[in-house]
Amino acid sequence: MSSLHRAWIVAGPIAVLASWAGCADNTINAVPTPRDGGRGGDASAGGDGGDSDGGGACPPCVTNDDCNGGVCAQLGGDSYCAPACPNGDECGGGRACAPVTSVSGEQVSACVAGSEVCSVTGAPDAGPPADHCGSLVGPDVQAACSSCGARPCQTNGCYGGWWCNTATSRCQAPPASCGGGGSALDAGPPVTGTVTATGGAVSRLLFAVVGDTRPATLDDTAGYPTAIITKIFSTIDAMPSRPPFVVSTGDYVFASTRGTQASAQLDLYLGARARYSGVTFPALGNHECTGATASNCGPGTADGSTSNYLSFLSKMLGPIGQTLPYYAVTLRATDASWTAKLVFVAGNAWTDAQAAWLDQTMATATTYTFVLRHEPAGASTAPGVPPSETIIARYPYTLALVGHTHTYARSGGREVIIGNGGAPITGGKNYGFGLLNQRPDGAIQVDMVDVDTGLADPVFRFAVKADGSAAP
Repeated sequence: MSSLHRAWIVAGPIAVLASWAGCADNTINAVPTPRDGGRGGDASAGGDGGDSDGGGACPPCVTNDDCNGGVCAQLGGDSYCAPACPNGDECGGGRACAPVTSVSGEQVSACVAGSEVCSVTGAPDAGPPADHCGSLVGPDVQAACSSCGARPCQTNGCYGGWWCNTATSRCQAPPASCGGGGSALDAGPPVTGTVTATGGAVSRLLFAVVGDTRPATLDDTAGYPTAIITKIFSTIDAMPSRPPFVVSTGDYVFASTRGTQASAQLDLYLGARARYSGVTFPALGNHECTGATASNCGPGTADGSTSNYLSFLSKMLGPIGQTLPYYAVTLRATDASWTAKLVFVAGNAWTDAQAAWLDQTMATATTYTFVLRHEPAGASTAPGVPPSETIIARYPYTLALVGHTHTYARSGGREVIIGNGGAPITGGKNYGFGLLNQRPDGAIQVDMVDVDTGLADPVFRFAVKADGSAAP
């Protein structure tokens, strides 16, 4: 396991799945990459998918079609093929049959390495938390989920100790903690000053972070999570201290590059975004290229300028005057006490030109630096992740804000995963958004807000100084 993958070892069910032995870097990189929304890959070439012997590779995937009869599951920091085990006795070679979340958000059974997976994704050893946690309800609560199939079915319609998300009627891993129901968020007094598409000056830093928003199924525009993302942006806009800007971490579509659904799905996203009256700065995701994590788009790249990529440039970046998928926005204090920059890295549009730009941009000194990129450090198959990590590490920065995995978590000291903006959820968390708030002492406090309750998760809350070191 590389240091990049070790960075993904975080608390909770995701941590164990991140250490899945079948997902070593050398095997992932050795298999063909799915193209065009997952329709072009062949997982059988990687020796996995329907293979239950535990040997062979662990191919990355976009849909179940990439997995030769297996399951495209959200494991660790990415989505990989795993052999299905609908009866519970199909696994071999050291693998165990465990409930996992598929890329479409369904609870399914798959063979994963390590028997500890089952104990973590099932009911916690210390006993389950309360039966309700936001929109999540426990195994013994009547609900409308229906993922148990032939397995012993719980009252909520799930199995294996999983909880039902009543907002989506999908099963997911039990929450590690409900934080005592959450707490009201005090974001301080209203921010004065102005932020436009070119930056601006404000009395203090206060901004929201919205993660992955896409339908569960390829080209299912009718199933776009419009209600969820509309509520997220409406909630942000209605805050007593409204953030003057929002950043988003990518993946706004799930569409084939041969069709026209990317444009239609972006229109739905923009309709929801119109509920927020401030400016929004978006990052490029892998689904704005071909859908594969390993895809690379733009002029002179392996995948070229796909329809998804061009729609993103036109609809998402055009309104803020950006012509490239990587860019930076500078901010300053109205009293000149600090400066800040937002650095948007396009990990799926990586070129030598972007590398040179990133090095130069990071070298420009500011009090605060926030790096925005879709994939976390652990998703090392994305073309721009390893090289951008190398460049970023040379310079001081405050936080790296990423998505890609449909949950929220803190990975290591300075990477924050925020991917719960409407895409199929995983990890026992609910939909919502992040909020970064500059405290009077200059530290940046990070909160996660549940969109159903409007409450912050007190278990997650933390703060860092401008250099990224821990703040009290």
